[in-house]
Amino acid sequence: MSRFRTPTVATALLVAAGTGLVLWARSDSPPLVPADLPPTDRQLVEFLLLLPVAALVCCVVRVLIGLHTYGTFAPALLGLSFREVQSPVGGFVLLLVLSAGWVFRRGLARLNLLQVPRSAVMLSLVVGLLVAFILYSHARGRTAADAIPFLPLVIVTGLVERFWTTEEEDGTAVAVRTMAATLATAVAVLLVVRADVVRQVVVGHPETLGLVAAAQLLLGRYTGYRLLELYRFRDLADPGGKS
Repeated sequence: MSRFRTPTVATALLVAAGTGLVLWARSDSPPLVPADLPPTDRQLVEFLLLLPVAALVCCVVRVLIGLHTYGTFAPALLGLSFREVQSPVGGFVLLLVLSAGWVFRRGLARLNLLQVPRSAVMLSLVVGLLVAFILYSHARGRTAADAIPFLPLVIVTGLVERFWTTEEEDGTAVAVRTMAATLATAVAVLLVVRADVVRQVVVGHPETLGLVAAAQLLLGRYTGYRLLELYRFRDLADPGGKS
């Protein structure tokens, strides 16, 4: 049976109550919201405010659903980086970079390089591929600004490295499943942070991050079954499935 620890619930309730108190106190005061900031500062604050929401989505996927991803918050950063992309070509570019990085990583394995220089070489490759795509788009008379997200290059490089390591230790099937789960989580993050209601509430009322933190506290002590575990053991729960 799913359950949470009582002290954690009490702490989460206190955080939520404090958030409600701040919201009530601000209702009669002059508004101070990111919308009043200059455009550059507003974009930065909006990214920072949406980052905990993206992290909450990752917590739900890992704790309640049971998907295993590369890195805890790598899907959060990937999803946020695609927030302003207006073309599906951006997803294709990401897959192209990951695939090319994987092929190049297999070649680097024969050189027996140290980890830090190897990661630096992979980073140079990722940057080179993105710059080449931008120059190619310009030569074709197209702009790449709306198609290529500002990818967290270190995260992409780390994904290639983690994929290679998992493939070596657990096989290609496990590596591909984990990468698919990572990209699916990034898509879930993208859908949430792009929702108008989420942006209006979180950006318009930054104190609602207290509610996000309360939800994260509850998930931090969750001890119940995950959805994938329920699906995996469904035959054991069904009396008719027993032999």
